[in-house]
Amino acid sequence: MKKKILIIVIVSTFSLSCKNNSSPNLSPTAKGYIDEVITLLENNSVNKNKIDWKRFKTKIYSKATNAQEIKDTYPSIFLAIKEINDKHSYFEPINNTNPINIEKPLPQLKDEIIPHDIGYIRIPYFIGNKNQKDKYIQAILEKIKKQDHLGINGWIVDLRDNFGGNMWPMLLSIEPILGNGNVGYFLNSNSQYESWKLFEGKAYLNDTLVASQENVFQLKNNNPYVAVLINNQTASSGEAISVAFKGRNKTKFFGDSTYGVSTGCKSYTLSDGSRINLAISTFIDRNHIKYGNSIAPDVKCKETKTVEKAIEWINLINTNNKQIIP
Repeated sequence: MKKKILIIVIVSTFSLSCKNNSSPNLSPTAKGYIDEVITLLENNSVNKNKIDWKRFKTKIYSKATNAQEIKDTYPSIFLAIKEINDKHSYFEPINNTNPINIEKPLPQLKDEIIPHDIGYIRIPYFIGNKNQKDKYIQAILEKIKKQDHLGINGWIVDLRDNFGGNMWPMLLSIEPILGNGNVGYFLNSNSQYESWKLFEGKAYLNDTLVASQENVFQLKNNNPYVAVLINNQTASSGEAISVAFKGRNKTKFFGDSTYGVSTGCKSYTLSDGSRINLAISTFIDRNHIKYGNSIAPDVKCKETKTVEKAIEWINLINTNNKQIIP
């Protein structure tokens, strides 16, 4: 009998030891912080319906074994962002010595030299304040207006190397070429749509005004043929503008597939001041085609041939149209 009791005690002790080893020795503070992050991801991530959350939580808590302070949990938070696997979200700790948004010299993008009977406009990335936003919009609109004349056969919209930023100034600046109305949507993980609308210098998210400008005008040919140039550095908001053109008629894409983060992000500040920039929605074009990954060109070509191929297409369209007209 004593031997039997001894065996039971040993087995019970072994079982308890295994249980303790599989449960991280977290302080309440550390556990509370991880819970905060997991709740945020579970409620808002664009991929929330693709994740096995039970397995996800086990993996994240295991990474944080013995964490006592909030800063001790940071490796597990980085892992959590990696595990949601949207390729767009990131975690920026409050103590980061190299923050994501640190001011660095941004690449300067040059305009291409194009024949005078074809309009050309480059839509670069945009990061800046309201004053910079206004200057960005007006600079692009003035370039469009300066080139616009009755002899224009079509337009080239260059989105190459547009890695993102704020999409709304980009949409407003290209409105004369893109056109009015619903030009795209965000679709969140709860299957809810938010529309991107343009109308006479105003940009709306659903019915909420999000940006505006006063230099409103129409092209002399207000429904032109448009060649859109993209490459693998066209990303994020650059991909949003691509999607806005993807649903437009009389439009063709040239170049290479985009970077592959055609998702909408929102910035969340955590309780310690750290930040998670989280992908919460997928881009949808005006014809309700869903993206979320890379956007493919209609004509795939080398970078050095992209402009040439776009010009050839516009000239061919123009020649064919002249032959049709009696």
